[in-house]
Amino acid sequence: MLSMFSVTAALSGINSPLLSLASAAAPAGTAEVAAGESSASMIDPAIIFDRHWIEHTFHSVGGHHFVVVLMSLIVIAGLTAFLAYCSRDFKLRNITAGQNFLEMIYELLENYVVNMMGPVGRNFLVLIGSLFIYILFSNLMGIIPGMEAPTSNLNTTVALALVTFFSIHYYGLKTQGLKYLKHFAGDVWWLTPLMIPIHIIGELARPLSLSIRLFGNIRGEDIAICILFFLGVKAYFPFFHTPMLFLACFTCLIQALVFTMLSMAYISGALPHEEHHDGGENKHDGESKSH
Repeated sequence: MLSMFSVTAALSGINSPLLSLASAAAPAGTAEVAAGESSASMIDPAIIFDRHWIEHTFHSVGGHHFVVVLMSLIVIAGLTAFLAYCSRDFKLRNITAGQNFLEMIYELLENYVVNMMGPVGRNFLVLIGSLFIYILFSNLMGIIPGMEAPTSNLNTTVALALVTFFSIHYYGLKTQGLKYLKHFAGDVWWLTPLMIPIHIIGELARPLSLSIRLFGNIRGEDIAICILFFLGVKAYFPFFHTPMLFLACFTCLIQALVFTMLSMAYISGALPHEEHHDGGENKHDGESKSH
């Protein structure tokens, strides 16, 4: 997104070589420029947000990858400040607009998790809700001029997928004990040497698919916006990419939903089967008593 505004500045009076250089940088999704290049041929990110000092200062720990870490910190700090502001004065009566908004979000997330996992899903509301909110706002951050979506970097999506991966086996062992490991061997004992490698590969494929799916969709979305923007600039219509921005808002929500839905499905599969039926049985018992 930052490269778009370099082109805008180029149209306002910066030399034309800057436009072609920005166009070459657009598919990469970053404004990386070698330190030794002259200022005339450099895409200057200071137009919106100066990333060069970040890349050079933290070169030993990843350089431009540290920009993504900074973007993640901005998302976390923004959410923390907003939640702290809305929850600063909880009341039972005369509730504030912020408290009302938080309660609405909580109810929506609770219904979402319970509908997917059953009543036992309330135990995972904090985990799933945190993943959903962070992924959603990280996805949307790529639409803000000068920012970069943390989820458009594979490092971020792998970290999120590993949280789900370890949660699956943690809750599986916590609820079933060592009996949880029995499912790796399968139901037929003489197929155990074959089933164990198959199940291990299947378990490792889960974080791989979660991370690549989220990364590929958000990264491709950002690249598509950049391409449409440059096409609009070439045609003297810089708002050509605007419809894609509205579509991007929708896809950002969809990708957050897909990631959390798969996470809930995986965690549910690791829980004892009877836990999924407790809520339904209790409901039927209550109905029979009422009759």
